[in-house]
This record gives sequence, structure tokens and C-alpha cells, in this order.
Amino acid sequence: MRSKHIILALFGVALLAGCANAPHGIGTAADKPKEVIRTGVIESVTPIQLDNSSNAGSTAGSIFGQVGGANTGGGRGAVVGSVLGTVLGGTVGHQAGIATKPGLEIWVKLDETGEEAYVMQAGNADAFKVGDRVRVVVKNGVKRVETEDAKASH
Repeated sequence: MRSKHIILALFGVALLAGCANAPHGIGTAADKPKEVIRTGVIESVTPIQLDNSSNAGSTAGSIFGQVGGANTGGGRGAVVGSVLGTVLGGTVGHQAGIATKPGLEIWVKLDETGEEAYVMQAGNADAFKVGDRVRVVVKNGVKRVETEDAKASH
């Protein structure tokens, strides 16, 4: 009976080993995300406000609230103070962390297909003008617009 368990265990290990074709994080060049670049002309640029919030404010607020609350009393008072401090500190920190940054809504008419590409990205209103020659770059699922002279710095 014991040999049956050993055989099943070895079969399971062999099965798992067969599924692993490369160590984690290592793959072939074909597995790596590719950068897709298309050229075109800007048809419209609209200044917008992008959400620039992060969880950094709420995290910092939670930590300071927890420390402050834990020092308010002893025993159960410290536990209650710690919990309330964490919640209140996190809420205040989150509110303080909400901000916006200048962004652009850009429509580009692509050269090869004549289709339009839509991109929202951070930037100032004077970064692009209607009629500018640009590249639409897609890498790792993120799409951005660059001026054609950005090739040299890329």
C-alpha cells in the first residue's frame, strides 16, 4: 500500500515538472511584451484633469492614526483607540491624497489605416497641436502619444 502512495506522489511530481517550461520570470523573447508603434497626425487635443490620487495618503494616515490611538489609554482603551485612529487616520489621509494633474485627451489619425486612435495621458496643453506628426506607442497595455522626434531619446 505504501508503494502505491510513493508511485502516486512521484507521478504528481512528474506531472508538475512537465508543466514547468521555464523558471518564474524567465521566458523567451517571444514571451516578452512587444512595443507597437504607429505613426499619424493629431486631429484634436483637449486639456483634461486626470486623477492623481494614490493610497499613500490613506496608508500614512492609518499608520499615524493607529500609533496615536494606541497611546490614548491602556488595555481595551488602547485597542479601541488604535482601531478608531486607524480608520479616522486612513480616511483623513485618503482625502488629503486626492489630487488631479493636468492631462490631455488626444485623437490621432493613423497613417496606415486611416483609423483614429484615442489616448488619455498626462501632459500640458501646449505639448501637442493639431496637425503635429506623432507616434502612438503601445507597450505593456499602456498607450501613449509621442512626438516623432522622441525616437532619438527612446
